[in-house]
Amino acid sequence: MYRRSLLVAVAGCAGCAGVPFGGGDGDSLAGSDGTGDDGRAGEPIETTTDAEPTAGTTPDRRTDDAPSAAELERMDVEELLALARSQIDRAVDAYAGEDEPLTAVTAATDSFDPSEAIEQLYRARAAYEVADRQGITAEQVETIRRLRQVEEFLRLAIDSQALLVAAHADLGALTEAVEYVDAETVRSTRDRVGSRHEQATDILSRLSQTRYRTAVTVVDRLSRDGYDAKRLQLETETELLRRLVVATAEVLEGVRLLSRARGKRQSGSPYAAASLGNDAERALGRGVAALDGVARNVPPQGRGFSGVITELRRVTEDRRAEARTLHETVG
Repeated sequence: MYRRSLLVAVAGCAGCAGVPFGGGDGDSLAGSDGTGDDGRAGEPIETTTDAEPTAGTTPDRRTDDAPSAAELERMDVEELLALARSQIDRAVDAYAGEDEPLTAVTAATDSFDPSEAIEQLYRARAAYEVADRQGITAEQVETIRRLRQVEEFLRLAIDSQALLVAAHADLGALTEAVEYVDAETVRSTRDRVGSRHEQATDILSRLSQTRYRTAVTVVDRLSRDGYDAKRLQLETETELLRRLVVATAEVLEGVRLLSRARGKRQSGSPYAAASLGNDAERALGRGVAALDGVARNVPPQGRGFSGVITELRRVTEDRRAEARTLHETVG
């Protein structure tokens, strides 16, 4: 259920300049990058689950007693800044799991649900923006600047994470399509993975900024080492997507040829079927070799894709064997 809701949310934002949920440029969050008129980066995703919490999800930690706008206005600056820090810490817990690092969530975390993290970031912003309107010291100005940048970093990380999780699910669908020799679904799903890669690459170009690394220590749940590790993980998984898009080109061609070979056999054209089967075996063999090349060079930070790569390779080899049998036995 989590994954279904996430995929709907990502698909619905396919035209959002590569930013499904929001994420800013500069020192303020740009509403045109996916935020609504109220400055919120997307509405919370509706999910229903009875499963135990895992990385990327958290128990029900919603603070329904969060201060109202009027109550925020009555708080002093230090109270507001402490509240903003606390809400960002809660956002990290909602993203990764309580007391877990951000890297606990990978592309394979299909339970990833960003709605609670986004809600906590919205509440953090509400608190520090009220503080920013009051008479504040230079030190407090600097704290607000860093809080804003940490919020931007987390929103960009969420955007990238959502795309990677969705792409991982797409690769599962592509694997199933190869198994059933559904060439059109292989094509459309491969195109979708390519689009996710392009969007994630655009987001990462903004996420990899020194100012975010400097700012993260303003809250307890983040560190510079943690920022470096998460950025590397997102970059590694995004690069793996690129390599998989390239590797599956021959897989797609092989599935197309195998589908045609099946059709020729069924229509009573055994020699045409044998010829196409031979071509399909060759293309699928190149696909297996390309996937082997990807699998041999998966860094530790990209292990979230290891399972789906292994399964896609297995299914492609099965279809290669079918094509070989068709070539050898038909006619």
